[in-house]
Amino acid sequence: MEMGNIEILEGVEEEQLYSSLHKEERVEPFDPKDVDIVSEPMVVSNIVEQLKYNDILLEPDFQRHPDLWSPKQQSRLIESLIIRIPLPTFYFDRLEDDKLIVVDGLQRLYTLKRFMALDEDDPDRLVLTELEYLKEYEDKKFEQLPAIIQRRIKQQPLMAYIIRQGTPDKVRTSIFNRINTGGLTLEPAEIKNSVYRGQAASLLRELAHSEEFVKATRNKIDSSRMMDCEFVNRFLAFYLLGIKHYSGNLEDYLNDVMIRLQKESGSTIAKCRIDFLKAMKYSACIFEDIAFRKINSNGKYGRINKPLFDVVTVSLAKLDEKDCKKLLYKKNELIEKYTELLLDSKFVDIITRGTATINNVEGRYKAIQKIFQEVLEDD
Repeated sequence: MEMGNIEILEGVEEEQLYSSLHKEERVEPFDPKDVDIVSEPMVVSNIVEQLKYNDILLEPDFQRHPDLWSPKQQSRLIESLIIRIPLPTFYFDRLEDDKLIVVDGLQRLYTLKRFMALDEDDPDRLVLTELEYLKEYEDKKFEQLPAIIQRRIKQQPLMAYIIRQGTPDKVRTSIFNRINTGGLTLEPAEIKNSVYRGQAASLLRELAHSEEFVKATRNKIDSSRMMDCEFVNRFLAFYLLGIKHYSGNLEDYLNDVMIRLQKESGSTIAKCRIDFLKAMKYSACIFEDIAFRKINSNGKYGRINKPLFDVVTVSLAKLDEKDCKKLLYKKNELIEKYTELLLDSKFVDIITRGTATINNVEGRYKAIQKIFQEVLEDD
């Protein structure tokens, strides 16, 4: 089947996890006793010292932009400190080495770093501009302010809440989701990469950056906010945990596999890697440009569909190399059946609306595995 001239849309399709007919199915709530957050009163000088020595991580492994605010917005924050307007509360996650990751307050902290923690001759040092009231301090760096104003800024009180070590990962994930409210809130994959540090997060990043994954998705998945890692996370959850253990809440399911990956043996991690790369290779070779894309009402192929990605790749990963090669050899027959499936309104519905519900997850896996088996058994 010739696929070279097919017109397709770029990017990733928005997913409707739960529709009005399919409400999110919650699992057991965590014990409130597991929420271990302490308050720590500080002053600005405390924060600045930690920023100077990189004890507060503004740019950890997950991809966030600390410099969204303009110089005007940053200058207005400093002006607020001078006129003694309290800053909003900061939230941090404490690491094993006692360093802090910012959960909420990134832009404010980056402003303090630019104004007070960088070397005076650093070209990125903040110079006050477009102040609302204190025009006499325009075009000045921190050291150029009167001594009394410098002391006032340093002594301005702050309140920080810190998630302590030992807080369960699922609880920390929920806390991240609830309280990061800055100018660029964290995406789910960014939160997981912060919470599940170590073997699990490393595997996600490794596979997301693999040549096989990039080729299978035609390099159309934005990596700047770790969406590529989210796709890998979905694959690993359905591959490793299986749909029989899916209880209807996708986010909890994705967290469950991260917890398991943290403890898995090297041999299991190696098998995950081998089967993932195998699935990506055959997805690219069999489906080419149409991989993981629905057919829209206008007959054109749409954007990458997340449910199609996980069901196709996991189904391929579960096959041995011999069967994958057979599907590739009989790709024309497979694509014909696959196209018929993409034109079936019932199948389209379960990969479009309420995609995280148990029935729809089970339905799409049964449908894809059925056509794979039909092709494999048809001699």
